[in-house]
Amino acid sequence: MSTFNQAKYIQKYQKEKYDRCIFNIPKGNKKILEEHWKKKGYKSLNQYIKDLIRKDMNEDNSNIQTKNTIQK
Repeated sequence: MSTFNQAKYIQKYQKEKYDRCIFNIPKGNKKILEEHWKKKGYKSLNQYIKDLIRKDMNEDNSNIQTKNTIQK
C-alpha cells in the first residue's frame, strides 16, 4: 500500500498551475525590501510583487489607450 506524500502532491500541483519567476537583488537589500512591503500592509513579498506588476501593466495599458485616443 502506498502512502500519500503531501509535499510531492503540492510540488506537482504548483508545477502544473504556476510559473516561477526568480529575481536577484544586491546583498543586504532583502531586509530593506521586506520592511517596506510589510510597512505597506502586504502579507507577503509575492503579493507585493504581483500587485506592483498588475499596477504597472494597468498603467501601461492606460498610456497605450491614451496615445491611441490622441492619435485618432
